[in-house]
Amino acid sequence: MTIFFREIKLVCSLFLSIFVTFVAGNISYDVVEASMDVSITEQITTEINWRTGADSDIIAIGISRPDNRGMALSREAAIMAAQRNLIGIVKGMSIDSETTMRDLIIESDVVNRKITGTLRGAQIVEEKSMPDGGYYVKMRVPIYGVSDSIASAILPSLVSDTPKPFEKPIMPVRREAVEAQSAGYTGVIIDASGLGLEPTFSPVIYDTNGRAIYGIENLQYDAIITEGMVGYSRSVSEGSERAGANPLVVKAVQVRGGGNSTNQVNAVISVEDADKILMANESSRMLDCCAVVFVR
Repeated sequence: MTIFFREIKLVCSLFLSIFVTFVAGNISYDVVEASMDVSITEQITTEINWRTGADSDIIAIGISRPDNRGMALSREAAIMAAQRNLIGIVKGMSIDSETTMRDLIIESDVVNRKITGTLRGAQIVEEKSMPDGGYYVKMRVPIYGVSDSIASAILPSLVSDTPKPFEKPIMPVRREAVEAQSAGYTGVIIDASGLGLEPTFSPVIYDTNGRAIYGIENLQYDAIITEGMVGYSRSVSEGSERAGANPLVVKAVQVRGGGNSTNQVNAVISVEDADKILMANESSRMLDCCAVVFVR
């Protein structure tokens, strides 16, 4: 989480003007707030939590200044400011290696309406009146979930009704890959720590030959709407919560974007490790269940 302390100069209006910078899953921004001719210092916190399932969320804050028409209007202004901040944050999120949420919203009126409705229904998790009579609101919107989440607004437009079969291991199959089929692996952890991996809704696992062994086109909608395609963790041990008690841990050799993209959201592993994952999946179906974790 990125926390900035800024001097806030209050001049003439009620709302926040936000300058947003998207930084590897977190948001840092400068805030200029206006009302009376007073100076104060505020602590501003905003966060995107790319974790797992219901724990993944976006947090935004709205602060309004005193309103001589009453506390109710001051509170409503703070809610509107938090919702506006959520919109700014969400628009900068990566859908995949080529597309941001802003692109998808522009392309699809349906997605635009769904995202707008989801953000308007964001949950208030903290609120309080300020000592000077203004109002503070912290709001949360889930990233994943069957309804009222960012995923429920965008995934229907991305997932095919007919998933593509997973690739087959390269023949002849190496001994290590054959052994993986009977090892009882419960999930996959791709260790991409230190490589600058960025979080996204639709990552792909490639091997070094360019073969895609795991992507959104391989999965059913129900499999990814509540948990997401992958979970993101800070360590291999933390990733076992999603990948199970016996995960297959693989070291990424690099991260990459798409053909015309610099968004480093996809993991690249060796051909040998890719075959091990595919062979293990034939018995455990761990990829079908999205039991996949990326360590960042």
